[in-house]
Amino acid sequence: MTVKQKSANQKILISGCGVSYGKNEIPTWVKVLKICGLNIKDLTGPGITNSLILNLLVDELHKNNYTHVICQLTSQRKLDVELNDKNRLLMQQDSVRNYSFQHYWPSSFSTDHDAKRMYYDYLYSPGIEEKDLIIKLLYLQELCAKKSIQLFIFEGLKILWKDPLHKKIKIFKDFIMLEDYKNSKHYTHNEKTLTPNKFYQIEFARKINDIFLKQNINDKLKRFK
Repeated sequence: MTVKQKSANQKILISGCGVSYGKNEIPTWVKVLKICGLNIKDLTGPGITNSLILNLLVDELHKNNYTHVICQLTSQRKLDVELNDKNRLLMQQDSVRNYSFQHYWPSSFSTDHDAKRMYYDYLYSPGIEEKDLIIKLLYLQELCAKKSIQLFIFEGLKILWKDPLHKKIKIFKDFIMLEDYKNSKHYTHNEKTLTPNKFYQIEFARKINDIFLKQNINDKLKRFK
């Protein structure tokens, strides 16, 4: 999938949701790879949607050059709200997602108050969400190919694909991160977060490196406990 390349020559761009969020209190695989010395621009965010994940990647790719892009997809039925003076109060009233990320309210699955419940009950269109996701992924593929950037797309949480157009997207099929975690020896149930624990994150960092980045960091990974 990738030509072996010295770490110093790799410039890696990563985006994803909370299971990969580099500033999470849990040392996620993104943070582990950075500590191992890889040159990473981290655009992961807590609770964010596929739409924002892809927008952040595409915006950054138009500004700077990278050799590798990793896109961790999240689940459907999520909504990011661009904050303004009117809806900021709604964010503050949300007991689940009462914080902002890059001027967005990452409301995720929460239906903590009437505004969200009404959106999902009356306005949400899963078909439109999926089509928008597919179009953005196809554009990301085309952009990376045009710039000779190696691209790795995988599902952090399972996506229920229905549109046959999704078959044109080159998604890594061997694992879905959260399901892989639940089937691993490292799994521990945590009602407060879906984010895999640090032991799995270290193992997942090794997996991403072995499959895609192919850097000589195994000795560094062994130091993590």
